[in-house]
Amino acid sequence: MKLHYASEPTASQWWNWRWQLEHAAHDLEEVAAYLGVEPSRFDSCREAAERYPLFVTPYYLSLAQSAELTDPILRQCIPSDEEIRNQQGGDPDALAEDAHSPVPRLVHRYSDRALFVTGNICAMHCRHCMRKRDWSKCLPPPTDDELSAATGYLADHPEVREVLISGGDPLMLPEDDLRKIVKAFSAVPSVEILRFGSRVPCVLPQRVTPRLAAILSCGKPAWLACHFNHPWELTKEVSAACDFLNRGEVSMVNQSVLLKGVNDNAEILGKLFTSLLKFHVKPYYLFHGDPIEGAMHFRTGVEAGLKIMDQLRGRISGMALPAFAFDLPGGKGKIRLQPEEVLRRTPEGVPVFRSWLGEEVAYPDGRG
Repeated sequence: MKLHYASEPTASQWWNWRWQLEHAAHDLEEVAAYLGVEPSRFDSCREAAERYPLFVTPYYLSLAQSAELTDPILRQCIPSDEEIRNQQGGDPDALAEDAHSPVPRLVHRYSDRALFVTGNICAMHCRHCMRKRDWSKCLPPPTDDELSAATGYLADHPEVREVLISGGDPLMLPEDDLRKIVKAFSAVPSVEILRFGSRVPCVLPQRVTPRLAAILSCGKPAWLACHFNHPWELTKEVSAACDFLNRGEVSMVNQSVLLKGVNDNAEILGKLFTSLLKFHVKPYYLFHGDPIEGAMHFRTGVEAGLKIMDQLRGRISGMALPAFAFDLPGGKGKIRLQPEEVLRRTPEGVPVFRSWLGEEVAYPDGRG
């Protein structure tokens, strides 16, 4: 979408991540100016914007194809009155991260993995964020003492072999802080893999440079879990960012969230997943939305997700097909689901499966 500017950016400005952040929209009036519409268009969004402030770069706004609030890009970045109504059952911390934090910033839920929260600064306030509760907090980069406490805990728990470095967004940290974190966790002998959770390649790809990729890969083997939700997010800027990461020996997977009104459609998700492979990004998870207060309106219901996965099965490459999953409340872990394919058993006890074409096919399972 063509945005409206007080002064049209040059190509070098557009590709400069600092320019993007300096010109990011912080309120509905700025969004209206960029989209070329009257601010009154967003009157119904104002209460939600006060509770959950908006922050979005010109780059991400430009991906929208209309100024309608139903646009799948705008729906991910513009506040909605749905965020403050019909939120029954929502919990600010549905996954009980605070309850599973043995030392500040570290969450240890799974035996062989731990998560480290680097701060709460992001390149965009995603309206479906699972950590909306942290938006109003002041959470700067970790101190040396906090980092030491986390690495000390990991040294005492050698069963942890993978650390997920999350946020906010770790790729928004000052480079010296990010390098310090990478070096600190890489120095723990039992840690084998560092995984970074980031939406920067999607919402601010200009931030990804060869220098940043080198920082990510300066310690233990680096994986980046990206977060693309819609095929419109795959642009030439994203292609450049992924190329830097690939050349910098950072492997990439993608975690999408199934969002009502954004991507709850097999055709849209099929295009997203197959296109990601061209960027050397493996679709890893399609998550059913967590029951987060302020994001309940995005949830589709698990059955809708299973139906979409069934429609994709056999119609796109297995390499492009992610696992469909959700997180149990209270931090009880992930559940992976797939459509039911065993229809019945014959009188002889042979299972009958449903092929991707809907055919019923008996398959002796080898039981004696």
